[in-house]
Amino acid sequence: MTVSLEVMNKNMIDGQLKPMGVNDEDILKAFKNVPREIFIDKEKSSLSYHEGNILIKDNRWLLSSMVIARLINSVSISNEDIILEIGSCTGYTTAILEKLCSLVVGVESDKTLREFANKALAKIEANSAIIVEGEHKEGNKKSAPYDKIFIFGSVQEVPEGLFNQLSDNGSLITVIKNQNNYNSCGKAVVFKKNKDIISSSNVFDVEIPFMEGFAEEENFNF
Repeated sequence: MTVSLEVMNKNMIDGQLKPMGVNDEDILKAFKNVPREIFIDKEKSSLSYHEGNILIKDNRWLLSSMVIARLINSVSISNEDIILEIGSCTGYTTAILEKLCSLVVGVESDKTLREFANKALAKIEANSAIIVEGEHKEGNKKSAPYDKIFIFGSVQEVPEGLFNQLSDNGSLITVIKNQNNYNSCGKAVVFKKNKDIISSSNVFDVEIPFMEGFAEEENFNF
């Protein structure tokens, strides 16, 4: 018997998110109401809700819902927040965040992915989200400052320019990993800004693919 996508979605929430401590009702509702399958090619729709990452193209990935949820759950998001998302890929994480805040601005350097993502967001009427062209490491100064910045991928370091786009008391969430040491484990990190002082705290260990577009130079050392 074929299991429906709706049942797969429910099983994802009950079997992947809740057991990892993601119990915030707003977050769970967002994952329930965003159809993951429209953010990947139709031929891969049967993989939409499986536990692993899904390769989209050329080292670009749709991360597992469990990892996305844990990263989002690591900070408190207000429905008044303005969020910057770096490397939006096909827009799934953008759509999840859009359910939780006032506005999401995504930055995606790949034109094909950007167009796919904006079409998918339009399908579900995610009217408080937009994905714009830009280099990932540069963020988007035009709409700054942001209350939260999410990078749903591993980076070796965070460019100082991204911290400059945070509002006071804002947070940047990403995974830090040494690209030259594949035996090391990535660390989900929450950076917090307070009067131009950046502090950080490790949240959990996690292995996720590297985010495209982050060079080593001009970076903030962690």
